[in-house]
Amino acid sequence: MKIHAVVLTAILGGLLTLNAQPARQVASGGLTVQLQGVSDEMNTPARLVLEKQLALSGDRTVPAPLADDLAFFLQQRYLQLGYPKALVDWRLTGPSATLTVQEGRRRTVGSVTFNGVPPGTADTLRPYLTRQTREREGRLAKALPFVESDLEAGLGLVVRKLQADGYLEAQAAPPVFTEDPATLRHDIVIALTPGPISRFGPITVMGDATALSKASQEKINALPGQPWSGVKLENLRKDIKGDLEAQGWFAAEVTTAIRPPQAAGAEAILQSSLTISPGQRYRVAAVISDQSKPLSRGAQRVAGSVFASAIHQVYDSETLDLLHRRSMDTGIFSRLEVEPQPLGPDTLALHLSGSEAKPKTLGLFGGYETFYGPIAGIEARHVNFMDTGNSLGLRAELRGTGANGSLQWSDPAIFGSRNAFGLALGLETFTFKDYSRSTVSLRSSLTRRIDRHITAEAFSAITLNLMDTAVLTPKELGPDQYGTLSAGGRLTLDYRDNPLNPKSGWLAGAALEGGFDQGGEEDIGFARTDLNAAWYHPLGGAWRVALGARASAIRNSGTPGDLPIDLRLFNGGGTTVRSFAEREMGASSASGSTPLGGTALTVMNAELSYEIITNLEIAGFIDAGSISRQDSALFSTDDLRYGVGLGMRYQLPIGPLRVDYGYNPDRHPGEAAGAFHLTFGFAF
Repeated sequence: MKIHAVVLTAILGGLLTLNAQPARQVASGGLTVQLQGVSDEMNTPARLVLEKQLALSGDRTVPAPLADDLAFFLQQRYLQLGYPKALVDWRLTGPSATLTVQEGRRRTVGSVTFNGVPPGTADTLRPYLTRQTREREGRLAKALPFVESDLEAGLGLVVRKLQADGYLEAQAAPPVFTEDPATLRHDIVIALTPGPISRFGPITVMGDATALSKASQEKINALPGQPWSGVKLENLRKDIKGDLEAQGWFAAEVTTAIRPPQAAGAEAILQSSLTISPGQRYRVAAVISDQSKPLSRGAQRVAGSVFASAIHQVYDSETLDLLHRRSMDTGIFSRLEVEPQPLGPDTLALHLSGSEAKPKTLGLFGGYETFYGPIAGIEARHVNFMDTGNSLGLRAELRGTGANGSLQWSDPAIFGSRNAFGLALGLETFTFKDYSRSTVSLRSSLTRRIDRHITAEAFSAITLNLMDTAVLTPKELGPDQYGTLSAGGRLTLDYRDNPLNPKSGWLAGAALEGGFDQGGEEDIGFARTDLNAAWYHPLGGAWRVALGARASAIRNSGTPGDLPIDLRLFNGGGTTVRSFAEREMGASSASGSTPLGGTALTVMNAELSYEIITNLEIAGFIDAGSISRQDSALFSTDDLRYGVGLGMRYQLPIGPLRVDYGYNPDRHPGEAAGAFHLTFGFAF
């Protein structure tokens, strides 16, 4: 009788527990099922499982096979969440079904102890034991469900981790689980036997070692002394083979061999060898476009012209990467793949395939800058215009200082060469302080990417200008009607890791421009020189330092007042000395409101920044600079002025949005205490 009473009490307790949970309805895909016995904690996981299966079924009613499947998947989810005694039964109720759940109690993972290894090693092994459960339940799960099958798989990962760390004979005893009856937390103890550690000994290079690059040799030298791992040795072999292929040894073979280990106390030293068989260096013999899905005539012209420079050259992946970037920069391609295909024992063809981007685009843009004020505009572009590979663009913009528009035409591979040619017709109105200017210009440029870091450009310009003022004198303004004809060249060396928001590397450039302006009483010849350099370096973690320097000088055959005001040099602003507003450093007009510029400019910047959160930086900076109206020599440091300040940068896809305030520590009478700047792009 006592036994029957106990059984009856258990059954009644189960029924009371079951009835304590409200019946729930789950609907999806036009089907509904009833849930009984599901706790509040399991309500959401159970619903997600059932809604997914109902949506996938495609049935109009719930037949017996579907009900059985629903019960199976729901029970599996319970097991995954630490309910090893959960049972799910089903019964049909007309066009629907009722699932009845006996959950039992949830079990969770408690403490995890590894015996036989140092505490530091144990800390690195714990995540491997519970990885399968953690990946399924998410990183934010606090109490992990106790699932024995997951822990068995995780124990295999623990052993493989030890083996990867050089403990090749590592073994693990079956885990010992201790359950707390009150909380059902399971503390886990695992006895590990790592055995002796094996390390890489000297790696012997056999065959043609002269083909190895400096980077490959450094990788070889870095392995001796590290814990031995077959994966590391295989990765080294693959890296060296890839490096040889990138240098033109397209049929290179690299093999490895391992010598018997030598005991060295508690360690085993494994000596390895690499055999290098580079074979012949391959040259590019042809560039072939995919004819199964042919590109347009214009796209083939551009891609063929760009990659034609690789023909008869030794295959080099770095050069091909540069050519690929040049092709993508044209905007013609949304995807371009370059596959080398051997033709003979030492020649190959570059097989080009891909897809083209939408040829016509229309965009609206807007913003605000401290100097220009509010900005709004529209831009239309047509790449591969009339299937020629050329691009045509139209841009119109309104600013607080005026309006400008341009019609642009560019050929990314003029005459089938590596050179890109651009031509732009522009109209501009510009009002600043006490004067205004209207300009019509025609500008051209011929650009060549010499390699991935070096770019050379030749440029020329013709402008017609009308000036207007009711305040400035002729000497302050310069000619009120003038035309300029100028030409020059620019060389840029860019070794930055990111041109929009550099963290490391350096940049240097030089430009020389000469011409004359026809206005006033006589023609004035001028020559302008610009030099710039910048260096960026991470200091570890979220810190970065940046240094920059610029110098410009313009020489003319008359006095500074003979030069048109907008041909002169200006200092002060968001990219120069930030304690001054844009152009505000140096001499001003008799009215005191309009900066007059000068003939020699020097700027030096230093900046220390810290990334607070992803994409958001705070920066402290020091600027120094000068502007001279008497000197026309580079690096003039007469009357250096300074700025110190703080700024914020928020990284956007087009570059950082930058807010800076610079304080003027040695301000002169009439000067502001500092200046606020809101703009895009890095300061230098």
